[in-house]
Amino acid sequence: MSDSDAYAFVRMCLSHRPDPARREAVQSFVEAGVDWEAVQRKARYHRVLPLFFRALEDLLGPQCPPPMREQSREHRRGVRIQNTFVVQELDRVHRRFEEAGLPLLAMKGPVLAQAAYGDIALRQSVDADVAIPGDQFADADRLLRELGYEYAPKRKGMSGGRATLSRYLDGQWEFTRGNTFTLDVHTRLMPPGYSFSSDFHTFWKRARPVRLADDAVVQGFSPEDRLLVLVHHGIKNQWRALRHVADVAATAQREDIDWNGVGDRAEAMNATRALGLGLHMAHDLLDIRLPDYVEDRFWDNSTENVSASMKSYLQSRPQQSALPLTERMRLQMATKDTVMDQVRYGMHSALQHLWSSLLKP
Repeated sequence: MSDSDAYAFVRMCLSHRPDPARREAVQSFVEAGVDWEAVQRKARYHRVLPLFFRALEDLLGPQCPPPMREQSREHRRGVRIQNTFVVQELDRVHRRFEEAGLPLLAMKGPVLAQAAYGDIALRQSVDADVAIPGDQFADADRLLRELGYEYAPKRKGMSGGRATLSRYLDGQWEFTRGNTFTLDVHTRLMPPGYSFSSDFHTFWKRARPVRLADDAVVQGFSPEDRLLVLVHHGIKNQWRALRHVADVAATAQREDIDWNGVGDRAEAMNATRALGLGLHMAHDLLDIRLPDYVEDRFWDNSTENVSASMKSYLQSRPQQSALPLTERMRLQMATKDTVMDQVRYGMHSALQHLWSSLLKP
């Protein structure tokens, strides 16, 4: 089984095609002969192993090889144990912030797993991400220290103007508790080089509760805001793994998503090209179905060209370890709606490079 065949098999298992079509396609792979170790490595590399295992059991049923079923159960059990710990810690932090009257939005991790996939065991998490109002970082810092957190090693030693500049450029600050848990505190949802609203309270007003356990409920994004966050997260991370696409696809397929609302918010923050790219990739790679007017509104030639480049890059992973610089810049420039957005990103990128190479202590 070739590397490209293993990648195609994983994609088909994660596809949003109707189940009969997926079963037929997966069955054809099985009849031709599947290298189960190769497809597991591919799914693990693309960080979709829990989703892959679930799909395999659903699609193959009794035909799923017994060793694969056992590995699936063991893997899901391990992910659930790890994510349950993350949920407990998120709940502890959420409760303390709520008591102090400090708003907090939980991002990604088990919150995304529950909201997008319906099960915290379907997305691996080793840490947690939360967002707070940027002007309340000092209060959040104090509360987290009361809960036993300290600055992550890379942040220790920073203070005053250097700490403020670093937090501004990254849009976040990392805290650790013990040697096993990291909490990324976002003071803005994306770094300042991206066309993304820095006004936390607009997202807070639309927030929805997410029940992670019987006694653990946290505030998460609305489906529309979550989709916008995820497409930008994919761009920021250069779509390095299928998981970024899978998260966008699962969120976009929610029945309660308001497409007009998504479009209006994307236009308001100059993010129509970013949204178009994320939806285009989810459509082409994982076969999501979109209303015709959504495609008409957000797809254009530049989106299709960049999408083709990103899809080729994903297929060649891990042989192609990193996206070439020219392609990285093309991705960033093509997903900015205006020249000013491109200039802003360029200035932010240059300042970040200067900070990393010359000024960072």
